[in-house]
Amino acid sequence: MAITVRDMLTLKSMKQFVPVAGQSGFFKPVEMIDMLDFGWERDNTYSLNLFDRDSFVISSLMFAKNDSDKLYQTIRRLIECGVAGLAYKPVFYNDLPKEICRLADENDFPIFRIGDSITYREIIFAVTDAIRLNKNILEIEGYLSRMLSENLEEEEVSDLVSKISPYLQKNAKITIILDPADKNPFSIDCVIRSFQMYDQFKDKVVLCKFASGLALIATMNIEEEKNFDVIINNALLFCGIKRDSMWLAHSKVHPTYTALNQCIKEAYYALVAGQVLDKQDVKYSKIGSLSFLIPMVNNSYIHVYMQDFLSPIFNDEEYMRTTIAFIRAEGDYEVAAKKLNFHKNTLRYRIKKLHSNLSPELSYEAFYEKLSIAIKIYLVKQIQL
Repeated sequence: MAITVRDMLTLKSMKQFVPVAGQSGFFKPVEMIDMLDFGWERDNTYSLNLFDRDSFVISSLMFAKNDSDKLYQTIRRLIECGVAGLAYKPVFYNDLPKEICRLADENDFPIFRIGDSITYREIIFAVTDAIRLNKNILEIEGYLSRMLSENLEEEEVSDLVSKISPYLQKNAKITIILDPADKNPFSIDCVIRSFQMYDQFKDKVVLCKFASGLALIATMNIEEEKNFDVIINNALLFCGIKRDSMWLAHSKVHPTYTALNQCIKEAYYALVAGQVLDKQDVKYSKIGSLSFLIPMVNNSYIHVYMQDFLSPIFNDEEYMRTTIAFIRAEGDYEVAAKKLNFHKNTLRYRIKKLHSNLSPELSYEAFYEKLSIAIKIYLVKQIQL
Protein backbone atom coordinates (compact mmCIF):
# COMPACT_ATOMS: atom_id res chain seq x y z
CA MET A 1 0.00 0.00 0.00
CA ALA A 2 1.47 3.36 -1.08
CA ILE A 3 1.19 6.65 0.72
CA THR A 4 -1.72 8.85 -0.37
CA VAL A 5 -1.90 12.48 -1.42
CA ARG A 6 -3.41 13.18 2.01
CA ASP A 7 -0.43 11.49 3.68
CA MET A 8 1.90 13.71 1.64
CA LEU A 9 0.21 16.79 3.04
CA THR A 10 1.24 15.80 6.59
CA LEU A 11 4.91 16.21 5.65
CA LYS A 12 6.55 19.37 6.97
CA SER A 13 7.61 20.56 3.52
CA MET A 14 4.08 20.12 2.19
CA LYS A 15 2.81 22.94 4.40
CA GLN A 16 3.72 25.10 1.39
CA PHE A 17 1.12 23.31 -0.77
CA VAL A 18 -2.09 25.32 -1.36
CA PRO A 19 -5.02 23.29 -2.79
CA VAL A 20 -6.27 24.71 -6.09
CA ALA A 21 -8.56 21.98 -7.44
CA GLY A 22 -9.43 18.27 -7.22
CA GLN A 23 -9.55 18.08 -3.43
CA SER A 24 -11.82 15.03 -3.60
CA GLY A 25 -8.81 13.10 -4.95
CA PHE A 26 -6.70 13.23 -1.79
CA PHE A 27 -7.28 9.49 -1.36
CA LYS A 28 -5.13 8.66 -4.42
CA PRO A 29 -1.97 6.59 -3.87
CA VAL A 30 1.48 8.03 -4.58
CA GLU A 31 4.30 5.63 -5.44
CA MET A 32 6.89 8.07 -6.83
CA ILE A 33 7.49 11.75 -7.58
CA ASP A 34 8.38 13.14 -11.00
CA MET A 35 9.04 16.48 -12.71
CA LEU A 36 7.33 18.06 -15.72
CA ASP A 37 8.96 21.07 -17.30
CA PHE A 38 10.56 20.40 -20.68
CA GLY A 39 9.71 16.83 -21.71
CA TRP A 40 6.20 17.45 -22.96
CA GLU A 41 7.20 20.69 -24.62
CA ARG A 42 9.25 18.60 -27.04
CA ASP A 43 6.70 15.77 -27.28
CA ASN A 44 3.66 16.96 -29.18
CA THR A 45 2.19 13.44 -29.15
CA TYR A 46 1.59 13.57 -25.39
CA SER A 47 2.62 9.95 -24.99
CA LEU A 48 0.53 8.07 -22.47
CA ASN A 49 3.71 6.38 -21.22
CA LEU A 50 5.53 9.60 -20.40
CA PHE A 51 4.53 9.40 -16.73
CA ASP A 52 3.97 6.38 -14.51
CA ARG A 53 0.65 5.60 -12.93
CA ASP A 54 0.40 6.77 -9.30
CA SER A 55 3.29 9.23 -9.74
CA PHE A 56 2.95 12.75 -8.34
CA VAL A 57 4.18 15.49 -10.66
CA ILE A 58 5.77 18.86 -9.81
CA SER A 59 6.28 21.59 -12.38
CA SER A 60 6.77 25.29 -13.08
CA LEU A 61 4.37 24.89 -16.07
CA MET A 62 7.04 26.50 -18.22
CA PHE A 63 6.19 24.09 -21.06
CA ALA A 64 2.77 25.79 -21.37
CA LYS A 65 3.87 29.40 -20.96
CA ASN A 66 1.21 31.65 -22.53
CA ASP A 67 -0.62 28.58 -23.87
CA SER A 68 -3.54 27.60 -21.62
CA ASP A 69 -4.85 25.17 -24.26
CA LYS A 70 -1.59 23.21 -24.14
CA LEU A 71 -1.79 23.23 -20.34
CA TYR A 72 -5.34 21.85 -20.49
CA GLN A 73 -4.34 19.06 -22.92
CA THR A 74 -1.29 18.17 -20.81
CA ILE A 75 -3.29 17.87 -17.59
CA ARG A 76 -5.90 15.81 -19.40
CA ARG A 77 -3.11 13.43 -20.49
CA LEU A 78 -1.71 13.28 -16.96
CA ILE A 79 -5.13 12.20 -15.76
CA GLU A 80 -5.26 9.53 -18.50
CA CYS A 81 -1.82 8.31 -17.42
CA GLY A 82 -3.17 7.70 -13.91
CA VAL A 83 -0.98 10.39 -12.34
CA ALA A 84 -2.00 11.00 -8.70
CA GLY A 85 -1.77 14.80 -8.76
CA LEU A 86 0.15 17.93 -9.71
CA ALA A 87 1.87 20.70 -7.78
CA TYR A 88 3.13 23.78 -9.60
CA LYS A 89 5.32 26.76 -8.86
CA PRO A 90 3.45 30.04 -9.59
CA VAL A 91 6.10 31.28 -12.03
CA PHE A 92 4.10 31.34 -15.25
CA TYR A 93 0.62 30.76 -13.78
CA ASN A 94 -0.54 32.01 -10.42
CA ASP A 95 -4.18 30.99 -10.79
CA LEU A 96 -5.21 28.26 -13.22
CA PRO A 97 -7.92 28.77 -15.84
CA LYS A 98 -11.41 27.77 -14.69
CA GLU A 99 -11.76 25.03 -17.29
CA ILE A 100 -8.61 23.33 -15.95
CA CYS A 101 -9.89 23.48 -12.37
CA ARG A 102 -13.19 22.05 -13.57
CA LEU A 103 -11.36 19.21 -15.35
CA ALA A 104 -9.39 18.43 -12.18
CA ASP A 105 -12.52 18.49 -10.00
CA GLU A 106 -14.43 16.21 -12.35
CA ASN A 107 -11.60 13.66 -12.34
CA ASP A 108 -10.60 13.83 -8.64
CA PHE A 109 -7.19 15.11 -9.75
CA PRO A 110 -5.55 17.17 -6.97
CA ILE A 111 -3.68 20.29 -8.04
CA PHE A 112 -1.63 22.43 -5.64
CA ARG A 113 0.18 25.75 -5.85
CA ILE A 114 3.65 25.58 -4.26
CA GLY A 115 4.85 28.36 -1.96
CA ASP A 116 8.00 30.34 -2.78
CA SER A 117 10.06 29.20 0.22
CA ILE A 118 10.46 25.54 -0.73
CA THR A 119 12.58 24.02 -3.48
CA TYR A 120 11.92 21.10 -5.81
CA ARG A 121 14.82 19.30 -4.15
CA GLU A 122 13.18 19.53 -0.71
CA ILE A 123 9.86 18.28 -2.07
CA ILE A 124 11.45 15.35 -3.92
CA PHE A 125 13.52 14.30 -0.90
CA ALA A 126 10.57 14.58 1.51
CA VAL A 127 8.15 12.58 -0.65
CA THR A 128 10.72 9.95 -1.65
CA ASP A 129 11.69 9.48 2.00
CA ALA A 130 8.02 9.14 3.00
CA ILE A 131 7.47 6.49 0.30
CA ARG A 132 10.58 4.60 1.44
CA LEU A 133 9.46 4.78 5.08
CA ASN A 134 6.00 3.56 4.17
CA LYS A 135 7.51 0.56 2.38
CA ASN A 136 9.65 -0.16 5.44
CA ILE A 137 6.61 0.17 7.72
CA LEU A 138 4.66 -2.37 5.65
CA GLU A 139 7.60 -4.80 5.56
CA ILE A 140 8.03 -4.70 9.35
CA GLU A 141 4.28 -5.13 9.83
CA GLY A 142 4.55 -8.25 7.68
CA TYR A 143 7.40 -9.60 9.83
CA LEU A 144 5.34 -9.10 13.01
CA SER A 145 2.31 -10.73 11.40
CA ARG A 146 4.43 -13.78 10.56
CA MET A 147 5.67 -13.96 14.15
CA LEU A 148 2.08 -13.85 15.38
CA SER A 149 0.53 -16.36 13.01
CA GLU A 150 3.33 -18.86 12.34
CA ASN A 151 5.25 -21.29 14.54
CA LEU A 152 8.76 -20.12 13.74
CA GLU A 153 12.08 -21.69 14.59
CA GLU A 154 14.53 -19.59 16.63
CA GLU A 155 16.71 -19.07 13.54
CA GLU A 156 13.74 -17.70 11.61
CA VAL A 157 12.89 -15.34 14.47
CA SER A 158 16.47 -14.12 14.59
CA ASP A 159 16.46 -13.44 10.85
CA LEU A 160 13.25 -11.41 11.04
CA VAL A 161 14.50 -9.45 14.06
CA SER A 162 17.65 -8.48 12.12
CA LYS A 163 15.45 -7.20 9.28
CA ILE A 164 13.37 -5.10 11.68
CA SER A 165 16.44 -3.32 13.08
CA PRO A 166 20.17 -4.05 13.43
CA TYR A 167 20.33 -2.10 16.69
CA LEU A 168 18.03 -4.11 18.98
CA GLN A 169 19.43 -5.17 22.34
CA LYS A 170 19.37 -8.50 24.16
CA ASN A 171 15.87 -8.55 25.71
CA ALA A 172 12.55 -7.21 24.47
CA LYS A 173 9.07 -6.25 25.54
CA ILE A 174 6.28 -5.28 23.12
CA THR A 175 3.40 -2.89 23.78
CA ILE A 176 0.54 -2.71 21.27
CA ILE A 177 -1.24 0.66 21.06
CA LEU A 178 -4.74 0.89 19.63
CA ASP A 179 -7.39 3.61 19.52
CA PRO A 180 -10.43 2.14 21.36
CA ALA A 181 -12.92 4.27 19.42
CA ASP A 182 -11.14 3.62 16.11
CA LYS A 183 -11.27 7.33 15.34
CA ASN A 184 -7.69 7.40 14.03
CA PRO A 185 -6.70 10.59 15.88
CA PHE A 186 -3.19 10.32 14.51
CA SER A 187 -1.54 9.27 11.28
CA ILE A 188 0.44 6.11 12.05
CA ASP A 189 3.05 6.89 9.40
CA CYS A 190 3.38 10.43 10.74
CA VAL A 191 3.89 9.23 14.31
CA ILE A 192 6.53 6.70 13.22
CA ARG A 193 8.27 9.29 11.04
CA SER A 194 8.38 11.80 13.89
CA PHE A 195 9.60 9.21 16.38
CA GLN A 196 12.56 8.29 14.19
CA MET A 197 13.96 11.78 14.76
CA TYR A 198 14.79 10.95 18.40
CA ASP A 199 18.25 9.38 18.32
CA GLN A 200 18.15 8.51 22.04
CA PHE A 201 15.74 5.66 21.23
CA LYS A 202 17.68 4.27 18.25
CA ASP A 203 19.07 1.19 20.05
CA LYS A 204 16.20 0.85 22.51
CA VAL A 205 12.84 1.26 20.75
CA VAL A 206 11.34 0.46 17.35
CA LEU A 207 7.89 1.85 16.59
CA CYS A 208 5.98 -0.24 14.04
CA LYS A 209 2.59 -0.39 12.41
CA PHE A 210 0.60 -3.39 13.60
CA ALA A 211 -3.00 -4.20 12.62
CA SER A 212 -4.85 -0.85 12.90
CA GLY A 213 -2.50 0.51 15.55
CA LEU A 214 1.12 0.57 16.65
CA ALA A 215 3.54 -1.93 18.13
CA LEU A 216 6.29 -0.51 20.31
CA ILE A 217 9.28 -2.85 20.60
CA ALA A 218 11.40 -1.86 23.62
CA THR A 219 14.79 -3.57 24.03
CA MET A 220 17.43 -3.54 26.76
CA ASN A 221 20.38 -5.69 27.84
CA ILE A 222 18.79 -6.21 31.26
CA GLU A 223 15.64 -8.15 32.19
CA GLU A 224 13.98 -5.99 34.90
CA GLU A 225 10.48 -5.16 33.68
CA LYS A 226 10.30 -1.86 35.58
CA ASN A 227 13.16 -0.52 33.46
CA PHE A 228 11.28 -1.45 30.31
CA ASP A 229 8.21 0.37 31.61
CA VAL A 230 10.25 3.57 32.00
CA ILE A 231 11.42 3.39 28.38
CA ILE A 232 7.91 2.63 27.12
CA ASN A 233 6.43 5.54 29.07
CA ASN A 234 9.08 7.90 27.70
CA ALA A 235 8.51 6.70 24.14
CA LEU A 236 4.75 7.22 24.46
CA LEU A 237 5.40 10.71 25.80
CA PHE A 238 7.67 11.60 22.85
CA CYS A 239 5.02 10.23 20.46
CA GLY A 240 2.37 12.44 22.04
CA ILE A 241 0.26 9.38 22.89
CA LYS A 242 -1.84 9.68 26.04
CA ARG A 243 -2.08 6.42 27.96
CA ASP A 244 -5.62 7.05 29.16
CA SER A 245 -6.98 7.49 25.62
CA MET A 246 -5.64 4.26 24.07
CA TRP A 247 -5.80 0.50 24.45
CA LEU A 248 -2.38 -0.59 25.71
CA ALA A 249 -1.38 -4.26 25.77
CA HIS A 250 1.98 -5.42 27.14
CA SER A 251 3.94 -8.62 26.74
CA LYS A 252 6.38 -10.06 29.24
CA VAL A 253 10.15 -9.68 28.72
CA HIS A 254 11.79 -12.27 26.45
CA PRO A 255 15.11 -12.69 24.60
CA THR A 256 14.94 -10.49 21.51
CA TYR A 257 16.69 -12.66 18.95
CA THR A 258 15.05 -15.98 19.80
CA ALA A 259 11.64 -15.10 21.27
CA LEU A 260 10.40 -11.78 19.88
CA ASN A 261 7.57 -13.85 18.37
CA GLN A 262 6.51 -14.73 21.91
CA CYS A 263 6.43 -11.01 22.74
CA ILE A 264 4.10 -10.15 19.86
CA LYS A 265 1.81 -13.08 20.66
CA GLU A 266 1.58 -12.12 24.32
CA ALA A 267 0.95 -8.45 23.51
CA TYR A 268 -1.76 -9.43 21.02
CA TYR A 269 -3.41 -11.79 23.52
CA ALA A 270 -3.28 -9.01 26.12
CA LEU A 271 -4.98 -6.67 23.62
CA VAL A 272 -7.79 -9.17 23.06
CA ALA A 273 -8.03 -9.74 26.82
CA GLY A 274 -8.32 -6.00 27.38
CA GLN A 275 -11.35 -5.86 25.12
CA VAL A 276 -12.85 -8.96 26.74
CA LEU A 277 -12.39 -7.49 30.22
CA ASP A 278 -13.15 -3.91 29.13
CA LYS A 279 -9.76 -2.71 30.41
CA GLN A 280 -7.61 -0.30 28.42
CA ASP A 281 -4.20 -1.05 29.95
CA VAL A 282 -3.47 -4.77 30.26
CA LYS A 283 -0.38 -6.89 30.93
CA TYR A 284 -0.22 -10.42 29.57
CA SER A 285 0.98 -11.63 32.97
CA LYS A 286 -2.38 -10.54 34.47
CA ILE A 287 -4.90 -12.03 32.02
CA GLY A 288 -5.26 -15.40 33.77
CA SER A 289 -7.29 -18.05 31.93
CA LEU A 290 -7.49 -15.86 28.83
CA SER A 291 -3.82 -16.67 28.17
CA PHE A 292 -4.88 -20.15 26.98
CA LEU A 293 -8.51 -19.43 25.96
CA ILE A 294 -7.54 -16.84 23.31
CA PRO A 295 -5.16 -19.05 21.28
CA MET A 296 -7.62 -21.97 21.61
CA VAL A 297 -10.79 -20.03 20.78
CA ASN A 298 -11.30 -21.73 17.40
CA ASN A 299 -11.07 -25.18 18.94
CA SER A 300 -14.42 -26.94 18.38
CA TYR A 301 -14.49 -28.37 21.92
CA ILE A 302 -14.07 -24.88 23.39
CA HIS A 303 -16.96 -23.63 21.25
CA VAL A 304 -19.23 -26.53 22.24
CA TYR A 305 -18.42 -25.99 25.92
CA MET A 306 -19.43 -22.34 25.70
CA GLN A 307 -22.64 -23.01 23.78
CA ASP A 308 -23.75 -25.87 26.01
CA PHE A 309 -23.20 -23.97 29.24
CA LEU A 310 -24.76 -20.68 28.12
CA SER A 311 -27.59 -22.12 26.00
CA PRO A 312 -30.36 -21.35 28.57
CA ILE A 313 -29.55 -17.61 28.41
CA PHE A 314 -27.93 -17.32 24.99
CA ASN A 315 -30.91 -15.54 23.43
CA ASP A 316 -31.80 -13.50 26.51
CA GLU A 317 -30.11 -10.14 25.88
CA GLU A 318 -30.77 -8.81 29.37
CA TYR A 319 -29.30 -11.85 31.13
CA MET A 320 -26.33 -11.94 28.79
CA ARG A 321 -25.66 -8.25 29.44
CA THR A 322 -25.92 -8.83 33.19
CA THR A 323 -23.63 -11.85 33.09
CA ILE A 324 -20.98 -10.11 30.96
CA ALA A 325 -20.87 -7.13 33.33
CA PHE A 326 -20.59 -9.46 36.33
CA ILE A 327 -17.66 -11.39 34.84
CA ARG A 328 -15.92 -8.19 33.73
CA ALA A 329 -16.24 -6.97 37.31
CA GLU A 330 -14.54 -10.22 38.42
CA GLY A 331 -17.54 -11.22 40.50
CA ASP A 332 -17.69 -7.93 42.42
CA TYR A 333 -21.42 -7.26 42.96
CA GLU A 334 -20.94 -3.60 43.80
CA VAL A 335 -18.83 -2.80 40.71
CA ALA A 336 -21.12 -4.75 38.35
CA ALA A 337 -24.30 -3.25 39.81
CA LYS A 338 -22.93 0.25 39.32
CA LYS A 339 -22.03 -0.55 35.73
CA LEU A 340 -25.51 -1.96 35.07
CA ASN A 341 -27.26 0.78 37.04
CA PHE A 342 -28.86 -1.91 39.24
CA HIS A 343 -29.32 -2.14 42.97
CA LYS A 344 -26.78 -4.61 44.36
CA ASN A 345 -29.54 -6.87 45.73
CA THR A 346 -31.20 -7.00 42.29
CA LEU A 347 -27.94 -8.24 40.84
CA ARG A 348 -27.53 -10.81 43.61
CA TYR A 349 -31.00 -12.15 42.84
CA ARG A 350 -30.23 -12.43 39.12
CA ILE A 351 -26.92 -14.24 39.67
CA LYS A 352 -28.56 -16.61 42.15
CA LYS A 353 -31.26 -17.37 39.59
CA LEU A 354 -28.58 -17.83 36.94
CA HIS A 355 -26.75 -20.30 39.20
CA SER A 356 -29.96 -22.24 39.69
CA ASN A 357 -30.70 -22.37 35.93
CA LEU A 358 -27.24 -23.21 34.66
CA SER A 359 -25.67 -25.52 37.24
CA PRO A 360 -27.58 -25.96 40.51
CA GLU A 361 -25.47 -29.01 41.42
CA LEU A 362 -22.28 -26.92 41.69
CA SER A 363 -21.01 -24.81 44.54
CA TYR A 364 -21.03 -21.06 43.92
CA GLU A 365 -17.24 -21.05 43.42
CA ALA A 366 -17.36 -23.86 40.83
CA PHE A 367 -20.34 -22.25 39.10
CA TYR A 368 -18.55 -18.88 38.89
CA GLU A 369 -15.45 -20.53 37.42
CA LYS A 370 -17.45 -22.26 34.67
CA LEU A 371 -19.48 -19.12 33.98
CA SER A 372 -16.34 -16.99 33.76
CA ILE A 373 -14.69 -19.32 31.24
CA ALA A 374 -17.84 -19.60 29.09
CA ILE A 375 -18.40 -15.82 28.99
CA LYS A 376 -14.75 -15.14 28.18
CA ILE A 377 -14.89 -17.62 25.29
CA TYR A 378 -18.06 -15.92 24.05
CA LEU A 379 -16.48 -12.45 24.20
CA VAL A 380 -13.22 -13.51 22.55
CA LYS A 381 -15.22 -14.87 19.61
CA GLN A 382 -16.99 -11.50 19.22
CA ILE A 383 -13.82 -9.46 18.92
CA GLN A 384 -12.70 -8.13 15.56
CA LEU A 385 -9.21 -6.58 15.47
